Amino acid sequence: MKNVRISLTDGSYDGPIVMTSGSTVSVVRAKKGEVSDYCNELEGAGIYFLLIGTDEVYVGESGLSTVGSRIMNTHSGQIDRLWHTVVGFVVDDKTLGNNELLYMENAMCEYAHNHFSKCLTTTPAQKNCNASFRKSHYKLGAIQISTCDQYLADMTDYIDLFPNGVFPAGSAMTPGSAAAAPASPADTATFYFRNSKRDVDGTVEIMIHTGDTKKRKAVLKSGSRISTDVSDHFSSADRVKAYRDKLISEGKIIDRVLQEDVLFDSQSGAGEFLNGTAFDGNGSWKRIGDNVPLKMLLK
Repeated sequence: MKNVRISLTDGSYDGPIVMTSGSTVSVVRAKKGEVSDYCNELEGAGIYFLLIGTDEVYVGESGLSTVGSRIMNTHSGQIDRLWHTVVGFVVDDKTLGNNELLYMENAMCEYAHNHFSKCLTTTPAQKNCNASFRKSHYKLGAIQISTCDQYLADMTDYIDLFPNGVFPAGSAMTPGSAAAAPASPADTATFYFRNSKRDVDGTVEIMIHTGDTKKRKAVLKSGSRISTDVSDHFSSADRVKAYRDKLISEGKIIDRVLQEDVLFDSQSGAGEFLNGTAFDGNGSWKRIGDNVPLKMLLK
């Protein structure tokens, strides 16, 4: 790939990134709350990654829409609630048809299965994410396959240009602080909490392998839905109310949905902010995938 141009919106590789080159393919990485700022760059067909947690990916294709509009449409399962960042690969080729896009989606799913801890795309199934299946199933001609394979090579070349991988580091912020230092994926796990009575649904990344301490750094994830009110009957109530009001005024909470990751000093503090009540962080946060409570994982 020649003449690559990299635009770092905030001057670092942890913020929004736009990469272009002499290739027909360009790439944009942006947080969920920043997608609307990149409508022009995402105006076109292509493939996209929705990043979840610290090393899980959902792979999709734009279909008849554009990458920018497709990523904001409904996805299956809990994907829409969980994803925090998009990596969109836009292909400036007006001749692309649906089968070409499905072919490239299949290839990028294969890439995700091989390079990330989990690919959350269920169609195509993992067993069908391979070159043999792609060439027989999508009914493309030799020239179409060659063209798609070149676009795919460009996409993976772009991925290799991210110095620390496509997952942004240090995205969680506390009031008045710089970006939090990222934890190693091996030191964190992703947990969830739901309370239907209070209409609460949230996910959090918590450091678990940090020694025998009572408090754990916890990142409440973008997309979490906070309670409608805050109870007066716990010691942190006033602080939670004030912090919620601050984030609402800054546009970081819209219609009770968190628009960006927020770092808390403890697992219980993140839960109090989310649920609006006293909160047992060790017992109430359950790990995604196996429902094991945090207290069973602390070391």
